[in-house]
Amino acid sequence: MKKLSLIILVLMGFLVFPLQVYAVDFDIEQTDIHAYLLENRNVDVEETHTYAFDGEFNGITRTLIAKEGTQITDVQATENGKPLKVEQDDNLYKIHRKGEDETITAVLSYTIENGLEVYSDLGQFYWAFFDDGNESDYENLNIFIHPPKPAEDPVFLGYDAAFGTGKTAKDGAVHFDLGHVGSGQKGDIRVAYDASLFPNVPSAGDKTIANDIQADRAEIEADIAAFEKRKDILSKIAPVILGAFGVYLVILLIRRSQYKQQVKQEAERRFVDDFFVPKAELSMPATIHFMNSGVLDANALSAALLDLIRKGYVKEEDEETFTVINRQTDFKHEQMLIAWLFDMIGSDGTFRMSDLESYTENEDNHEAYHQSFQSWRDSVKEEVSNAQLYEDRSKARWMIGGSSLLLVPAIVIFGIHELFGWMLGGILLVIALAAFALGAIRKTAKGVHIEQQWKDFSEKFADVAPTEWNEWLDDDQKRAFIYGLGCNNKTIQEKSQVFMEQGPRYADIAHAPGTNMFLFMAIAGTFQHQFDKADTAAAASLSAGGGTPGVGGGVGGGGGGSGAF
Repeated sequence: MKKLSLIILVLMGFLVFPLQVYAVDFDIEQTDIHAYLLENRNVDVEETHTYAFDGEFNGITRTLIAKEGTQITDVQATENGKPLKVEQDDNLYKIHRKGEDETITAVLSYTIENGLEVYSDLGQFYWAFFDDGNESDYENLNIFIHPPKPAEDPVFLGYDAAFGTGKTAKDGAVHFDLGHVGSGQKGDIRVAYDASLFPNVPSAGDKTIANDIQADRAEIEADIAAFEKRKDILSKIAPVILGAFGVYLVILLIRRSQYKQQVKQEAERRFVDDFFVPKAELSMPATIHFMNSGVLDANALSAALLDLIRKGYVKEEDEETFTVINRQTDFKHEQMLIAWLFDMIGSDGTFRMSDLESYTENEDNHEAYHQSFQSWRDSVKEEVSNAQLYEDRSKARWMIGGSSLLLVPAIVIFGIHELFGWMLGGILLVIALAAFALGAIRKTAKGVHIEQQWKDFSEKFADVAPTEWNEWLDDDQKRAFIYGLGCNNKTIQEKSQVFMEQGPRYADIAHAPGTNMFLFMAIAGTFQHQFDKADTAAAASLSAGGGTPGVGGGVGGGGGGSGAF
């Protein structure tokens, strides 16, 4: 049916949104096509097109595709009787007429040689003035077929968009009043007159076509009747199908809510709340990955390097220079980070900020930098995956996602049968089920506990008093700051800085030996700036209207379309 192309385009539009760029913005407000049948088999055509342009334009286009055995000749264009330049590119004709913010009316004329087919009973004009390759809408399209002289009882038929639009005038002319015709639609027209009107054209033997035209009409009418019957049946089935899937979705949502409540209760039963700063059940990079929706950016990289200093694997010589003192780390990603920064970018176990700047200034190193960064991310992700923070629900997610696809055939059928409301409802259900499948990641009790502990910490940190913060262990202060830096939590970072400015100057013996918080925060600022700069440089290096000729989709390979440039 004529709606199939439209439905497919609508469905694809919900999945991808391609941008089609036209040279100009325009509407084809009125199109009148007059075809004058001649006694010598030729057809003279005069088309009047009214375009309303928004913005600058250079002209209009018309695609004219001759069907097999015919030829289009003598293409000319005028406006108010003045000739316009016509440029041909295969079957695309460009009518040059520059302007801006105007409404223009252009007249296009041409001859279709051998456009008539004469049989023993009738002579017919069977033509496609536009086809499914047309990229523009016709707001109001009229096609007039004129016999060589007044005639009676013409036989005519319109196909697809033209079906049921024809009527006869007093002189025997046939008027197809198509009205609005959308892009991508077909609408062949077929008009036949008594063969005696074409005495100069030899007949194609004893073959007749009147019965063929009537058979086509009967077939189309039967198809329409069957279509309406199917549409009626589908309109009754659609609410049952969508209702069943709607109930299915509601059940899934209820079960997910119940599961979340059960896991939360189990986490509260099995795990005791930690001291204000949650205890280290994961490495700090893994904690940041888990709490920051899997994002490990330059901030997280800075936090990871600070964590190496906190744990005593790396020693700061000054704010710019750092040395590895222990390579026997707890996690693989820590070893990878040391090898990357202190051996690949730095040398001999020493890393300087100037090394990072020199390394990333060389564009040849950008791909290696990006690959090393990604390998480190993957290793951190592996720790999170192995920590049993999520349930393995891959099969269930595939089943839910797959079940949504069962609706796709129904959606297509609804659209083909012009049940657009039910089609839209089905699309929304598919999207909802697919989103549910993608988001159906369930945390274990351990995962819920860790998540809740760090969420509570982030929320309560804003109310922490300086005296309370000063009572924390040095390691807790540093882990809190590292977490805030890696998750880009400005509240934690800024308040930690304020606490340092207001608190004692780190001669307090209650704090563990090592890098003091003043230097720790100063180093953090340097790390954050340099890694962000390096990551930006590497990423930047790596990321380094028309009408168209067509093949006819109408009868006999003919067709056409309209546009502008």
